Amino acid sequence: MPIEQRGVDTVPDMERTSGPRDLMSILLGSNLCLGVIIFGWLPPSFGLGWWASVSSIVAGTVVGTLFTAPLALVSLRTATNLSTSSGAQFGVRGRLVGSVVGLLLALGYTALTVWIGGDVMVGVLGRLFGLPADGVSYAVVYAVLAAATVAGAVYGYRVLLAMSRVLSIGMTALLVLGVIAYAPHFTTGALPEAGGYLLGGFWPTWCLATVAAGLSGPIAFITLLGDYTRYISRPATPHAGSCTRPGSA
Repeated sequence: MPIEQRGVDTVPDMERTSGPRDLMSILLGSNLCLGVIIFGWLPPSFGLGWWASVSSIVAGTVVGTLFTAPLALVSLRTATNLSTSSGAQFGVRGRLVGSVVGLLLALGYTALTVWIGGDVMVGVLGRLFGLPADGVSYAVVYAVLAAATVAGAVYGYRVLLAMSRVLSIGMTALLVLGVIAYAPHFTTGALPEAGGYLLGGFWPTWCLATVAAGLSGPIAFITLLGDYTRYISRPATPHAGSCTRPGSA
């Protein structure tokens, strides 16, 4: 599979062969990775029970999606990513803000994925093959995961799409098995070590969980959606319309 060639360049129409189903595969696959699962841990750790945790995540996700989803239409028209597309409104210097925000989000999610994934891998390898949970083991596993992340970024969209099609199915199956495995230990209460509501009351804590565990998920895709929707073919989105691409004027 070839290395990604486009970067922030516009994607020619002949290469825009994806459809809305591919976008859903990427969004679903990337949101079922081990690093993102930690967001489900946040509300109970803030002192919220089961239903309060679920409602805060759902409410934040819905609100965040309403703000973020319309941005997917921008790259359908410009055929480039959102940071570059924003140059039409904010100029070359102004669009650097979006680029910096996107870089920080990418670094944060990469660190989260390497940390959580590495911890899980060391634990699994320890139980299967007796790998010691020491500094050397963690360093090697972290390095392997970081290298795999870099390789995925270098090869780009096509590799991400192929992996997401598998992950969206495989991780769903693993999550279902996880629910079955942990069902005997399930509780509707907060984590025992939470020690009451983090902010002293229910509603302030619920609002914090809504932002931290719900709203933050869709908002994190603000600078990323265009990286995927720019590959969606125009015939698959007949109402996307057309406009002048950045730099074509």
